[in-house]
Amino acid sequence: MAVLCLICENAITPTTPSTKCGTCKKHAHIKCLKLSESEIAEIINDKSSWICPKCSPSSNIISIEKIEEIIIKQLSVVQQDIKQTIENHFKAINDRLTTVEDNVRLIQEEWAAFKTSNTMPNNNSSDLSVIVAEIEERKRRSSNVLLFNLPESSSTSIAQMVADDLQQVMSILSPLGFFSHPQKVIRIGPPKSNTVRPLRIVCENENMAKDILRSNKNNPNVINSFVLI
Repeated sequence: MAVLCLICENAITPTTPSTKCGTCKKHAHIKCLKLSESEIAEIINDKSSWICPKCSPSSNIISIEKIEEIIIKQLSVVQQDIKQTIENHFKAINDRLTTVEDNVRLIQEEWAAFKTSNTMPNNNSSDLSVIVAEIEERKRRSSNVLLFNLPESSSTSIAQMVADDLQQVMSILSPLGFFSHPQKVIRIGPPKSNTVRPLRIVCENENMAKDILRSNKNNPNVINSFVLI
């Protein structure tokens, strides 16, 4: 098998001056080495002194200038990427701030229009408390019923008077189909001679109060009068 020159890649004949690399042992024509006569004489005298360009240590060493060039090029690419990323983030933040400013401006305009409208309520806390108290009072009174013409107890004991009133109330409500006792029964106003005070009946709920009125109205045999308060 013919031996090829590692430089020109042509065959090396036995009559052609040649040498081989002291490291990889590949052959090369002396004429292809482009060396001086003294260098050629040294190679001829010492066949292992020549090292081919591929095996030469200098061929594997990158110059500092080349390294700096590569680093600078890579840093330039990274710098551009960072700059673009920062610009994109700032643009996104700016767009969000613009949206927030628009929303704040819209809220301010709506609030200004609301304050100047005729439907703007008084923001005084005491007025609000009065409104809330009135609502609660109406809700509480919706389950109350006033009963007129119910004789008062002759007892001087308050507890006995309440028990007597409750007994009379149940004697009226039971025939109407109400068997649950009211939560409370209370006489309205201070006692007066020859005067029967109305009795306030506190029902369980508003529906019970309305049912009592409806049943009383449809029963002509009941002589007492119920009204909602």
